[in-house]
Amino acid sequence: MNFGSRNGQAIILVVVAASLLLIGVLGYAIDGGQMYAQRQMAQAAADAAAEAGIMSIMRGTNATSTYTFGTGEASYTCTTTDGRTPCVYARNNGFGGTASDTVTLSYPSSVAGVGSVTVPAFQVTVQRTLNTGFVQFLKGPATTTITAKAIAGIVGAVSPDSIIVLGSGTAFTANNGASVTVGGAIAINSASNPPANISGGATVTASAINVVSTTASSSHINNGGSTNPTPVTGVAAVADPLASLAAPTPGACLQTSMYNVPSNTVIPAGNYCGGITVSNGVTGVTFGSGIYTITGGGLTFGGGITTSGSGVMFYLTGTNATYGSATIANGVTVTFSAPTSGPYTGILFYQNRAITSSNNATFAGGANMDLTGTLYFPTTDVSYSNGTTGAGSTTAIVANQVSFAGGAKISYDSTGSKTGLSNKSAAVIQ
Repeated sequence: MNFGSRNGQAIILVVVAASLLLIGVLGYAIDGGQMYAQRQMAQAAADAAAEAGIMSIMRGTNATSTYTFGTGEASYTCTTTDGRTPCVYARNNGFGGTASDTVTLSYPSSVAGVGSVTVPAFQVTVQRTLNTGFVQFLKGPATTTITAKAIAGIVGAVSPDSIIVLGSGTAFTANNGASVTVGGAIAINSASNPPANISGGATVTASAINVVSTTASSSHINNGGSTNPTPVTGVAAVADPLASLAAPTPGACLQTSMYNVPSNTVIPAGNYCGGITVSNGVTGVTFGSGIYTITGGGLTFGGGITTSGSGVMFYLTGTNATYGSATIANGVTVTFSAPTSGPYTGILFYQNRAITSSNNATFAGGANMDLTGTLYFPTTDVSYSNGTTGAGSTTAIVANQVSFAGGAKISYDSTGSKTGLSNKSAAVIQ
């Protein structure tokens, strides 16, 4: 019996088995390395697509571009030539250009573990089917699927302020028995003494009253009036929260002189060169949603009129000589709310920063003045008097100087969505 030949056969079998094992290990290593690299690339593509998508949603271009998305669909699968922004960004990062890839856009109503994010958020899921290499020779699967997911949202902190006074001098005043109640804080950037003057039995109540001036005391500010709480002086100035907000580009003039609106009229958004007046008992005037550019002449509501508009923004511009600002006279019934999406979310009135006119904005509509949104007059003044905003309205004021006479109630926007006063940014959050 030749035991030597058997020993030789055993060695050969061991070598073959070891070789197969090594080939299997090598195969799994190669295929595993490929899948790991592909997952990393897929995650990068999902992140890029999600961030591009949420930035488009924040700016409102998702609803205005040729290739809209996020405007009602529950989910959407990109085609290989899709022009939607997130689909393009996924392709630019190597995913979504072939039938082996699937790029899905969806809008989760909540995001686990994330607090300050606007929901629904925006989610991109990337999948790719890969052919395996060595693994399939060892009776493994011929293909495998890699998946990556990214969720993006609009995050940011809401301003604590309902009124921000940007100018110098005695920049905030309340007199003649004014009773001013502000849900949020009042920020007064003036370093003068006094930076504010509460007189004539006026009372001002807010969550906080913060003043930049270091030389003013409470007695300097409360000159025959009162504040609750006591103003805090020496506070850092609050930056204009809308300083980076781009001005709209005026289109062709829809009117070339002052437009005196008749009753029962629906006014379309656009550029009104010469201004708009609604007065003399006119009723049933509706402003359609959109941006109204008032190029000279101003915007005037007076004489017992009734008017309303939802999703509107009034951009007041012109030259210093033609600028007419905004006037809501006492006794009118006005109900306006700012846009709820797009770059001008929460902005109701927007004064051109280049204007240095002494024509100030006057809001004296009495108890029938219902304004939801921010009154933004960065280089001119706002006079607010004779009534309260409606029970359902939320108003903020950002102006050079602000004065009150009569009663006024300013409700605080704790979400930042109604007044646009939040430091928003788009970010991948998961």
